[in-house]
Amino acid sequence: MYGIPNMKLDKPQVVQRRLEVLEAEGVTFVCNTEVGKDIAAETLLNDFDAVVLCTGATKPRDLPIEGRDLKGIHFAMEFLTENTRALLDQHYRDRFLSAAGKDVVIIGGGDTGTDCVGTSIRHGCANVTQLEIMPQPPETRSAGNPWPEWPKVYKWTMARKKRPPCLGPIPVRT
Repeated sequence: MYGIPNMKLDKPQVVQRRLEVLEAEGVTFVCNTEVGKDIAAETLLNDFDAVVLCTGATKPRDLPIEGRDLKGIHFAMEFLTENTRALLDQHYRDRFLSAAGKDVVIIGGGDTGTDCVGTSIRHGCANVTQLEIMPQPPETRSAGNPWPEWPKVYKWTMARKKRPPCLGPIPVRT
């Protein structure tokens, strides 16, 4: 619900609706529960017809580099989650990490890196630079990447399009 920015997924209309449909069909959601600590794995196997484990990669990979402990360095999921919570729930606006007016450096790529780029642009950052270990893919398919394989090409995504910030003035935590 909170890790994917609203620019990519309309939470109230898509996620909440799907949750309500699944609950109406009899699905029970148990969140913030650690199997083996809060409930035994044997209990799940013995008491339920089916078990679906849905997890997310919220544990960041830290970089043990000089300056890592400096002020203003945040993990992607902290930044993205707090942004989405602030958009969906007024009670979270005081915990919001804003990139407004700042020079932003994003270390990492993929969807999470792109989400950080898009969110920073929507906040109204001064600049955004993304550093990634992988080289930039080609503009068109290479001979070694034929259809129907997934196209390994450079994509200019919606995250990089400039849009006005989604929120009005909000407190900035640095």
